[in-house]
Amino acid sequence: MTLKRLLFLCFSLCLLLSCLNSTEDECSTVICEGGPSILGFEILQDGENVFDIGTYSIDDVTIDDTNSQVVLESLSSINDLPALLIQDLDWTVGTFEYTVSLGDSDSFSIRSTFQLSDESECCGGIPFLSAIEINDVAVSLPITSGVFTVNL
Repeated sequence: MTLKRLLFLCFSLCLLLSCLNSTEDECSTVICEGGPSILGFEILQDGENVFDIGTYSIDDVTIDDTNSQVVLESLSSINDLPALLIQDLDWTVGTFEYTVSLGDSDSFSIRSTFQLSDESECCGGIPFLSAIEINDVAVSLPITSGVFTVNL
């Protein structure tokens, strides 16, 4: 009889101990997405991708911000068509404006706004893209492909 009570007490104690600190580590299994590191743009002229048809190459692209880096890469999210990727190491809270020039005749403007995520969440305090305008036209967020379309 004593053995049964001892086993019951040990089992109850194990259950009680396994429930301790369950609220402290709610965020320990959450992987937080980092701040925005790259914005992607599919650039179209007359409905065709300007890089895919050879109108422009990455060498023709200039951006008016010296901190920005531009890369041309094929992305599976847009049917393996080339997309212009822009990265700026200064992206934090605030609004950032760029003019992207393609050769001597085409260009477009980008205005992106970043805010911090809510501090009460597990991943609080991380910058995220809250608004973007291309050629002064607001784009709806979120976008599913991760690539914005620019019509020249």
